[in-house]
Amino acid sequence: MAQLLIFRGASLHDLDLTRNSDTNHHMPRLSSLQLRITAEDPTKNWSLSIGKIQSFHFPQGNGIRVDTNLVSGLPATVTTDFDSLLAKIIVTAPTWEGLLQKAKRALRDTRITGIQTNIPILSSILSHADFIAGQCDTRWLETHQSALLATSQPPPPSHHRALFASAPAQTTSLPNSSQLLLKKDDSWTITLSPTPSSATTKQQTHHIHLLKINQNNFPHSLTGRITHTLPSQQPQTYNLSLASTTSSSASASSNHRLGDAANKDHVIVPFAGKLIEVSVDEGDVVQKGDVIAVVRQMKMEVEVRAHRRGRVVWVFEGEEGEDVGEGVLVAVLEDEQSEGKRGREIKL
Repeated sequence: MAQLLIFRGASLHDLDLTRNSDTNHHMPRLSSLQLRITAEDPTKNWSLSIGKIQSFHFPQGNGIRVDTNLVSGLPATVTTDFDSLLAKIIVTAPTWEGLLQKAKRALRDTRITGIQTNIPILSSILSHADFIAGQCDTRWLETHQSALLATSQPPPPSHHRALFASAPAQTTSLPNSSQLLLKKDDSWTITLSPTPSSATTKQQTHHIHLLKINQNNFPHSLTGRITHTLPSQQPQTYNLSLASTTSSSASASSNHRLGDAANKDHVIVPFAGKLIEVSVDEGDVVQKGDVIAVVRQMKMEVEVRAHRRGRVVWVFEGEEGEDVGEGVLVAVLEDEQSEGKRGREIKL
């Protein structure tokens, strides 16, 4: 009703929002709080935490609402292309004190594994005396972050086991037919050509025919039966069992070489992101401040620059456009006078 009156021109001063105009009774007052769960690591300057979400659990109960796109049983991967928000937990209670207690309990009942989240520091904020007293401004988190991080601790493993001990095992949900990337009788002709360093000298053509699908949750998993045919040979039938061992983003962060921040020769990625461009090649001489690579996280692009003069003796081995984790090595520099010793003194 108040919204309709304001729309018709009434001001907030004209409205008595504490009373019900029909019954002349005080309306119950409620307090609400929104907890935004993000895939960020506050201990690393709130950098995005990329990777596969292995499991998750959100709180339930009266006065608790959860908004999220995570679906139980379906794989989910945090990449550098989207916002870090995973879920909004909205808690409502009659009093501020009761709201804080319910919010703390909601965070204790929230579990997300596989990536880092801001849950521990949210718990610290809820317990801080300033927040309890409502004495926070827009600079409060910035000025108190170090103290909050010092008191933020993840729930103990025993709590996690107790939380999920009584939960029934969840089976992986199958996507509907419109989402299936593979279906029965799909077939492919695959040509494998040797690389210059390969011992194989002959190009081979393979034909694969998907005869039967038992379980289809590709690319997470796939089971079924195929035939494999080589030229001038009879088709061979195989049972197929495919299971992903890592997501592309987690693979990038775990398989690429990590740099050493204390090594003056190493140029490393400052935060998790998508490697847009590597601007140097082996043998290039760079000056302090020259751009070595460009990394993008969501809509923000950062130039990774050389911290000293030197000759590039090694560059990132992956593909441009890959997701890379924080600390991935993108280049190795050496002093120009060390050129003759290259190959013996490169610090990898």
